[in-house]
Formats: sequence, structure tokens, C-alpha cells
Amino acid sequence: MNIKKGFQSYKKYWEDQASFMDKPPWNFKKILKLTISSNFNRNIEQLGFSNHSISKEKNNLTLRINIPYNYFELDSFELKAIELLGIDKNWLIDMSLEDSHCTHQLTK
Repeated sequence: MNIKKGFQSYKKYWEDQASFMDKPPWNFKKILKLTISSNFNRNIEQLGFSNHSISKEKNNLTLRINIPYNYFELDSFELKAIELLGIDKNWLIDMSLEDSHCTHQLTK
């Protein structure tokens, strides 16, 4: 069985993991920031990321995505994330967890 890859698969996986909870699965204070070589631009386009999530910085692509609320409890969260997203490790220049600086969800 071939497992689908891309943003929708990533989102569905984490939402399914938290389906028993009475709150969204997302940590709105942190994001996963992936810096991807521009050589893989075409590959990234096929994975279904929104224009809001991806930007071009210093001739590379930067992808910022929400992470699950319990990311710090998960073994190898970053590796699981790129697997679900369909991103090969050799595409990456950098990967980090950062503050989201987004106030949209904090005001609700």
C-alpha cells in the first residue's frame, strides 16, 4: 500500500492522532521551519503547500508549518514530519523549531 505524501497527509495524520481530544491538535506557539534547496522547487510544488506556508528566501525555499501540541513528547518528530510531508532529507538545508509569532489564534 502506497502512503500518500504532502501537506494534506501531514495534516490528516496529526488530526487523527488527536481525534480523541476536545481541542485542535496544533501548537499555535511553535512552527517547524524547513529550508529547502531551490533545486527541488518542482518537487515541493507537487506536495500541495499553500502560498502562505512557503516563501523564497536567499534563493532557497522556506516552508513553515504548524506542529502538533505534543511535538516535544514525540520521538523523532522532525523525521516523522518530513516523512509525512514527502520531503527527502537531501532536499533540506536546515530544519528548526521556532516561535510562530502569529497572533491570529491567540486572540480567539
